[in-house]
Amino acid sequence: MKTTPPDPWSDSSLDAARQQGDPEGDALAAKVIMQRPASEGGRLGYNHLVDLADVLEANPELLLIHDSHLATELAVYPAEERNWYDPLPAPSWVDPAQLKLAGTLWEKNSLAMLGALYAASLPACYLIKNGIPALYQTGKLKGRYIYQRIFETGIMLEAVMQPGGLEVVNDVTHDEDEIMVAALQELDKDGQWKIQRVPEGDQGKTRKSLVRSNKGEAPVLPVEQVLEAVRNQRELSAIKPRGYLWGVGYIQAKKVRLLHSSMRFMLQNPDKIAQVRPPSEESKQAAAAGCPFHQSANETKPWDSPRLGVPINQEDLAYTLLTFGYSIPKGLSDWGCKLNLEHKEAFLHLWRVVGHIMGLRDDLMTDKWDEAERLFDTILKRQSGKSPDGVALTEAVMGFLADYLPKICSLNKYVPIVLIADLLPNNVADLLSDENNARLKSPFGRSLRFVFHHIIRLYYRYYSDVLGASPLSSRIFGDLFSRASDELISSWRDEYRREPFYIPKDDTTWELRHGASDEFSDQLQAWRRQVLAGIAWPMTLMMLSAVAGVVACCTALRHYDDIMHALASPDAHAWWWLVASIVLILASIWRMDLTLPAICARRPKVEGVSAKPER
Repeated sequence: MKTTPPDPWSDSSLDAARQQGDPEGDALAAKVIMQRPASEGGRLGYNHLVDLADVLEANPELLLIHDSHLATELAVYPAEERNWYDPLPAPSWVDPAQLKLAGTLWEKNSLAMLGALYAASLPACYLIKNGIPALYQTGKLKGRYIYQRIFETGIMLEAVMQPGGLEVVNDVTHDEDEIMVAALQELDKDGQWKIQRVPEGDQGKTRKSLVRSNKGEAPVLPVEQVLEAVRNQRELSAIKPRGYLWGVGYIQAKKVRLLHSSMRFMLQNPDKIAQVRPPSEESKQAAAAGCPFHQSANETKPWDSPRLGVPINQEDLAYTLLTFGYSIPKGLSDWGCKLNLEHKEAFLHLWRVVGHIMGLRDDLMTDKWDEAERLFDTILKRQSGKSPDGVALTEAVMGFLADYLPKICSLNKYVPIVLIADLLPNNVADLLSDENNARLKSPFGRSLRFVFHHIIRLYYRYYSDVLGASPLSSRIFGDLFSRASDELISSWRDEYRREPFYIPKDDTTWELRHGASDEFSDQLQAWRRQVLAGIAWPMTLMMLSAVAGVVACCTALRHYDDIMHALASPDAHAWWWLVASIVLILASIWRMDLTLPAICARRPKVEGVSAKPER
């Protein structure tokens, strides 16, 4: 009698997943943090390893040079730390073609994907009241540090999604010549067989020949024995060459995985962190005043795992990765972008690979769209709810988006709310404060939501059906939107001039890693608004062109029952509308092709900042 395997997505299975972390990453994080007399040494040592990992990703050939600075510095690390960034064997289910297709989708839609990230993915994370928001309590994320975390999420998305960000590097394969040489070598242990090119005829032609290069007579090998050896070698070589996961996205995912493990260790073991953490100024002053048992405000109680689940547990991680792999393509589809099932599942497949790299259990991952929808809805139903931390984090994301928007008619306050409401209509009330919920329900908020809902879909339909058919307009709008997103991400790196995903000092110490002055940040903010305006104006002109084209057609058909007669002899008004439509689309192309590149080229650059990032 067959037994039905337990459902890994049942309530009982997911409850168990909430008590599971990442054994491999957790063991290394504990050793990194606690391995030296002071945790600062272990933490900073690992953070330097993060720097070296970036060099390794960009220049892996340096490891082949035994006395290179990279090889020398890596050699001082314990093996488990040094090997953390080694390429990971690719599971048999990894499909390089799907990874490539997902990268192509990023190239074509990167700007819209960043919008979906901040309007859907991150807010959806903040709905999980018992897990994700509690990790980032507002007391720990003071000032603009939360913006840095938001920026780092965008950097992570770009690293993983860009073409080649995640790829499979295959091991060496053998050709037929190598198989023959190996077979002869197996039969003739004393021989040194190889393939050589020998002259043939007087015209400079050559042919391949098997040569036994060592001295002595070659033994007589029966044909049957040689054929059997060749057959055996061919069977061995027929084994699929082993593939390994690699790329800048792989490095970033491994960084985030260890960051998660370090936070998990710190939150669950504040007593151990306190033993090796240098005392705070507050504690020093209290001890000097004769209060040796004073408890610092930074000293926290252990994380309440029985109630909340372990920090960044398997269920929360599965859901978080679905907010990328499922929510982003769903958001694009809701906005009118034409993605077929193959596109969506390629996107899911890439994030399934990311989940594997980050230590997520196989049974909590899927690259099938209907299964992803079921798992996402299951976890959301189990864990969603309003929480003060979730609202505060959503407000921070809206503040981040508001920095890109004009203050005219309070658009900077209303548009972020509308964006989130458009992609998360059933949950938006749990993400907003009472004030912002009131804004969303106001006549202006409802009107803006209606207009945005239809304008963005009209744009995608017009772009896909009309402009996408033209190689010129497709290049201009597609390539420049991609460049604009690249420049925005570069501006985030400039504002926070350090390597992201360093291990923090402890669970309560979140440091702003500013790479420039406040004045420079203001310059970047003004420049980002120019970029958004440089995109908004051509899109507006494009929409007006579409409207003028529709009016031209309606005017031409007003007095004609036959469309061919209408096209052959439209009245003057129709001609004027047609001319207006053409002029508007040309103006849109001109604005996009000339103005936006000029704005991107004017991005403020950091000057006088050390290239070595602060840790």
